[in-house]
Amino acid sequence: MAKKTNVSINGSNYFKVTATVGIDSDGTAIKKQFYGSSKKEAIRKRDEYLNVSKSGIALRYIDVNFLTAFNEWFENVMRPSVSLSTFNRHETEFNKRIKTSKLANMKLNDVRSVNVQAFYNDILKTYTPSTVKSTHRLLSSFFIYCVKADIIIKNPLNAVVLPKITKLEKVNKALSDDDVKILLQVARDNVKYFPFVFALFTGLRAGEMLALRNSDIDFGAGIIRVERSIKFLSVNGEYVPVISVPKTASGIRSVPILSDIRDLLDAHIIYEQEKHKRLEIEYGNESILFSSDTCTYRETPNMLTTFKRLCKRVGIELYTLHSLRHTFCTILAKQGVPLKTASVLMGHSDISVTANIYTSVDDLELRKGIERLSTYF
Repeated sequence: MAKKTNVSINGSNYFKVTATVGIDSDGTAIKKQFYGSSKKEAIRKRDEYLNVSKSGIALRYIDVNFLTAFNEWFENVMRPSVSLSTFNRHETEFNKRIKTSKLANMKLNDVRSVNVQAFYNDILKTYTPSTVKSTHRLLSSFFIYCVKADIIIKNPLNAVVLPKITKLEKVNKALSDDDVKILLQVARDNVKYFPFVFALFTGLRAGEMLALRNSDIDFGAGIIRVERSIKFLSVNGEYVPVISVPKTASGIRSVPILSDIRDLLDAHIIYEQEKHKRLEIEYGNESILFSSDTCTYRETPNMLTTFKRLCKRVGIELYTLHSLRHTFCTILAKQGVPLKTASVLMGHSDISVTANIYTSVDDLELRKGIERLSTYF
C-alpha cells in the first residue's frame, strides 16, 4: 500500500504536519512544519521536537554536533572566566585530544557515558591516567554548563569511571649537598651560571625569577621583592611574554638575600651591564635582572636547556629547574627553619605543600637514624 502524502516538494512527496511551538512578542502563534515520508514519520518528528522543547533543552542545539557546541562554550564562557595561562593550558588539551576525538562529530545530544568512556580508554593507550583526569576536568566544566543552561538534560559524565592513579612513592627531588657545592663552584668560575645559584638560594619559581627587574632588588635592605611572574603564551597567534601577578596574596613576598651570594650577584649585574653595552642597549633600574642574550625576557624552556647541559657536563644527576626551588625548601628543613617561616619564604598559599617537603626530609633523617643501628652487626 502506497504511503499517504499531502505535499510535493521538488518532485518528491511528503506528509506535512504543523504545530504551534511558541508565541511571538505580539501574541501571534509561532508555527513550525514537520515533514516525513509518511504521516507517522511526520508526527514522530513533531512530537520529538515538542518533547525536547518541554524538557527545557535549548532547541538550536538539537542538531548541533559536540565540537560546535564545545567551541562556542570554550570561546564565550571559558575564555573570559580564566587567566590567559589557564586558557592556554586548556587550549592545548583541547587541540591535542578533544578536537580530534570521536566525540567531535557526534551530535551533542547523542553523547552518552559509553562514548566518553571509550574516548578515555583511547587516551590511555598513549597517555597516563593523570592526562585522562586533566581531560575529564575540562569536559566536566563543559557538560556541567550544558546542564545548567538547559542545553542537555543529563550529564553524560555521571556514569564514567576514571582510571586509578597510582600514588607514586615519595622521592626527594632536592640536590645533594655535594651537587650544591659543585653548582656554586661552577657559578664562581663562570658568572653566566649564577641564575641557577640564585634560584637555589632564594627558592623563587622560574617565572618569578625571570620577571625580576633591577628595581626589585633592595641592596640596602638585602631583600628581593617578588611581585610578578612571567610566562610566554600564545596571544592572537603570537608567542609573547605575559607578565602577571601571583595567583594568591602569599605569592607576593620579600625574600632576604643570603649574604654569601652577594658577591656573585654583584658580578652578575656587571655581566648584564657589559652585555647591554655590547648591544648598545641602555641599562637601568627597570632592566631585566636575568635577561636573554638579546637583553629581552628569557624563556623558561631556554633556561632549562642550559641547566640540563650544565648538569650533564659537571656530573650532576639530571634535575629540573623546580628541583632548585625544592632544594631551597629542603635546606631550610635540614637547618631547622620553622615550617611557617619556610612556607612564607616559598610563597605557598597552603602550608601543607611546604609540609610535604619537610616530611620527606624527616623520612630521610629517620632512615639515617635506623642505618646507625647497623653498627651492631
